[in-house]
Amino acid sequence: MSQVLFGHRLGKQGQIRIGCCAVIFDSKREKVLLTQRTDNGRWCLPGGAMDSGESASEACEREVFEETSLKVKAKRLIGVYSNPDQLV
Repeated sequence: MSQVLFGHRLGKQGQIRIGCCAVIFDSKREKVLLTQRTDNGRWCLPGGAMDSGESASEACEREVFEETSLKVKAKRLIGVYSNPDQLV
């Protein structure tokens, strides 16, 4: 039997959005690519919300292109993380 967790909060806090971010590492220069957010000026990994039917790899590749104009190919999944206290 399926169980809906945190369902009582959904109506109050909006839709569930699954996000992704990409780690782009330049091994020759030992640097990681960061982007600066437009809303608060903080630096972060490129990423955003996954579109319906999109894989995590596809979403990361698309988000990197949208934010940096770089065409990249995802090599591997580093991890999946969940925070039930953070709903978008």
